[in-house]
Amino acid sequence: MTGSATPSSQWLPQTISLGIGLLVLLPLVGCTRSLPPTLHDPPRTATSTTAGPNQSMIHLARVESGVVVIDLGWWGAADALARGLDELSATPEEVVAVFLTHGHRDHVGAWRELRHVPFVLALAEVDLFLGQEGPEGILPRVARRIVPSDLPRPGEVEVVPFASDTAFVFGSDTVHAFNVPGHTPGSAAYLLGGTLFAGDAVAHSPTGGFQPAFAAYSDDTSQARASLHTLRARLARHELDYICTAHARCIAAGPEFWSEVLAF
Repeated sequence: MTGSATPSSQWLPQTISLGIGLLVLLPLVGCTRSLPPTLHDPPRTATSTTAGPNQSMIHLARVESGVVVIDLGWWGAADALARGLDELSATPEEVVAVFLTHGHRDHVGAWRELRHVPFVLALAEVDLFLGQEGPEGILPRVARRIVPSDLPRPGEVEVVPFASDTAFVFGSDTVHAFNVPGHTPGSAAYLLGGTLFAGDAVAHSPTGGFQPAFAAYSDDTSQARASLHTLRARLARHELDYICTAHARCIAAGPEFWSEVLAF
């Protein structure tokens, strides 16, 4: 026999991981990028999508005191984060805060690259992010059993939790944080620069359009729907131009969106 075989210890974990991605995230294929121009406007803002079928989104924005980052992707997350920072002519040391919409593996991939930065997330999400509790959604739970998530341990990163809707002020810039539990216990949405980053509290499929969190990935779909109903009222006093899912699907914020997503 000519050539050499790849040791199973090398290819098997990669094959399993890829299989999980294709199985767990297949319904998200087709969520191609549809980003408002304000989301990718270097050197003020930059948006990167990580590799794989789900196109997890990393958003970076310059604020008065440095750079804030919303979510951290999955496959190729470190490279995607580096691309975003390059577009802002920024370094990791300039990042002043990371805002996580939730703790599922496809939104925290680059945490090691920013382990020196405070991580802002809802109080109810802290145990999931730190690996103290597992996800309850059917498909995330199966995926975790096959290949454990790479998550920080308690004390490895600084966590800044919020228990209710909160404004985080960075000089003249503000990130408004909203609790939207249901997809996970501490799912959150963040309003910055007229765009609401809704995480997976808002989902999108090629056939179903925008809708509340997908049932197979979520802890409590009834709670997820209720959160969106209350969120609309909580956003009423804010200027809101766009709403984006954590998988790079965005839409103008208007009555049409709310009618579509709240119809489920």
